[in-house]
Amino acid sequence: MKVSTLVKGSLTQFRMNLIRTGLTLLGIVFGVASVIAMVTIGEGAQKKILDNINAMGATLVQIMPTKVSDSMVSQIINDSRGLAISDVTILRNVIPMEGRDIAYMDKVKIKTTNWDIQVSDFDAYAVSLNFVKVNDMVIVSGRNFQPNDFTVNASVALISQEYANQFYETPEKALGNFFSINYRWFRIIGVFVKPFSIENSQSKKGLPVNVSEFNKSVFLPISTSMEKISPPKTYSELERIIIKCRDLQETTQIKNIATKILGVSHNSRIDYKIVSPLELLEQKQATQRILNIVLLSIASISLLVGGIGIMNIMLANVLERKSEIGLRRALGAKRRHIIFQFLFESVLVCFIGGVIGISIGLGISFFILRFTEIPVVFSFQPIIVSFGISFFIGVLFGIMPAWKAAQLNPVEALHHE
Repeated sequence: MKVSTLVKGSLTQFRMNLIRTGLTLLGIVFGVASVIAMVTIGEGAQKKILDNINAMGATLVQIMPTKVSDSMVSQIINDSRGLAISDVTILRNVIPMEGRDIAYMDKVKIKTTNWDIQVSDFDAYAVSLNFVKVNDMVIVSGRNFQPNDFTVNASVALISQEYANQFYETPEKALGNFFSINYRWFRIIGVFVKPFSIENSQSKKGLPVNVSEFNKSVFLPISTSMEKISPPKTYSELERIIIKCRDLQETTQIKNIATKILGVSHNSRIDYKIVSPLELLEQKQATQRILNIVLLSIASISLLVGGIGIMNIMLANVLERKSEIGLRRALGAKRRHIIFQFLFESVLVCFIGGVIGISIGLGISFFILRFTEIPVVFSFQPIIVSFGISFFIGVLFGIMPAWKAAQLNPVEALHHE
């Protein structure tokens, strides 16, 4: 029998029982739509996790002070002075620096500036010589800090590309200009940009580090800042210490080493936290896997219900079409022909449900992408998988009715009213 004849015959049967067929399709439609939405959202979440890790620094172990109240400082200052440059020295001496590096910075408290900006929105950081390099930032115009800038406590600064565009139109026009912080004037010698950054505020949630904090900021030599703007603090003179590792895989190992070193230098006072990108990645991926399992379970239940519905309608078709089956057998049709006919109808109805489900699933994903901040990634993989699932369900739940139809006695089937 030709495939076109099978398709026409199957569609005729579906039209004769349109409502029953439509209701049977619902399980397949919802199940396939759930799979499409789950995969696109799951892939989007995976991409978001990787983007966050890259923006935070995939090879950077970051050490930050924990919040300590003023009353607590007086109790622990004899044991620990918080994060300090002395910690950087110890870490540098203990951790092998071949292929690695350490940078550090402190946030500058700004009281006044000549720029047309609210002081509360103006971020300035006192940084080490290698801070730009360690954070994989790029100088798009001008030059980076040089050792002499720190030796002579030069009044020079680097500004972010966004600040350069905001106040001077272009990075090139920003070079050589002066701006003031707390009545001290600084000359702009370079403009930097961080290649990996995230603007979406929703994407920043749940991260231990603000991955967009340097998008609008100013860098000063830390020696200059300590001499002219912010004298070294008694407790926790640094905002952050950053250890650049060789690759993502060794960040957890370096974190463990740093934890032991600081545990000794801080006399077991845990007034800091250390963030490893690999651990963070594994935690977020584990959470995402649990969510995917829940969503897949829901989709599987829907597909199971849809498959049972397919089996039900095909069994009903067998009973209603006994005379047709008997006539075909009497005219020479073999059992394999009957099996193939009913199996084809089962697969076709699942295929139709799959197409509708894919359309609805893609529509849901597009709606989520358009009207929410949940990331979604479209690809052909879930579509191909959904067609495969539809075919599998059609065969799995259609084989028993098809086999039952083929086993009917032709004589008894012809006498069926």
